[in-house]
Amino acid sequence: MKRSLVGTAALAGTLTGALFMARVQDSGAGVREPEAPTTVVTPPIPTLAPPEDGRPDTLLAWTADALDPGLADAITSDPAVRHTSIVQGGIVDLVSSHDAEGAVVDSLEDGWAIPLDLVAVDPVEHAPFAVAADRAALAELGPGEALLGQTSATLRRLGPGGVLDLAGGVSLVVIAVVDDASIGGAEVAVDRSTAEALGASRERFLLAAYDGDRATLEARWRTRLTVAADVRFRAPGETPYLRDSDAVLPPAQIKTRFGEFSYRRGEGDEFEQDVAWQATYLVNTELPIIGPVRCHRDVIDALRGALNEVKRAGLASLIDPAGFQGCWNPRLTRSRIALSRHAWGVAVDLNYDQNRTGYASVQDPRLLEIFARWGFTDGSGWLVPDAGHFEYVADPA
Repeated sequence: MKRSLVGTAALAGTLTGALFMARVQDSGAGVREPEAPTTVVTPPIPTLAPPEDGRPDTLLAWTADALDPGLADAITSDPAVRHTSIVQGGIVDLVSSHDAEGAVVDSLEDGWAIPLDLVAVDPVEHAPFAVAADRAALAELGPGEALLGQTSATLRRLGPGGVLDLAGGVSLVVIAVVDDASIGGAEVAVDRSTAEALGASRERFLLAAYDGDRATLEARWRTRLTVAADVRFRAPGETPYLRDSDAVLPPAQIKTRFGEFSYRRGEGDEFEQDVAWQATYLVNTELPIIGPVRCHRDVIDALRGALNEVKRAGLASLIDPAGFQGCWNPRLTRSRIALSRHAWGVAVDLNYDQNRTGYASVQDPRLLEIFARWGFTDGSGWLVPDAGHFEYVADPA
């Protein structure tokens, strides 16, 4: 990874326009720190329910690529819904960072960056959905400020007072580290005005606190879809984090498990990837049925185990070697709001010619069961089906 962990640098950024303006001043060490923000009176955090009624239920709702406007309007205007939070976000590029004392933590060569999974919220609207200990920090989040999830804070080696310098000259001051669940497993959370300035304001999912019968509400809301073909609903406990694309690991968890790399964006969906990371984590090997592959070293045993089980069960004919479309491929997802897990080499495409993206699955259920036992999810049941895609998400059963 193109990163320097020592030395000093002049780090600064501005978030310009009517949304926000930050001023900086030179310190004796040559590091420019943001001035203390203007005091803002924060509205009271709404409670999800009065004590006598008990806590209302919560639902996550999301549609492919972006939140369907008809769905959002239906949920936010429904009398059975007490509170909502529409969560925006996308990828932002970290080019350098320094801690509260001004010491450089990350510093990348020109043109290179570390991709970060960012969400944006209305602080007061989102606070009731956060872990209780984090609600005050959420409600106080202001322009040019950021919250780090606990996993992200470990990856970034930063705490409160740290500064994230992003591509485009914007800098974010970390005001708190919160539970990953409070920000949907994301790496960084900001307010909506900051996301707008960063170009990361696509509406991704919605949280709703409601009273009443879940099935009735879901049926009512589905009829209001105006763009999306379908919607996914989840309740706490049904998914590790209340976020979109919840069938796969969030980027922070992927990085913790499989390593973090820097990248340089190119044309279209593809990008250059740090060759040092590739040398450390990617391996070339020969696997049963599908032949030569280049994958992440930590998924090879599980992939080999699944393919060997397919052979032992006499089901090798369920996989067409010609339909294997690779493992490692450094690129963005189709929606461009995340990096493909192929960039880490932890996903494979099998029988792709018969199971193209957007079409119903024709994979044999026995094949899916075997791969699930070895820790792989498949895209057969995704909102946009991707039945040829198998992605590593857990240790083999």
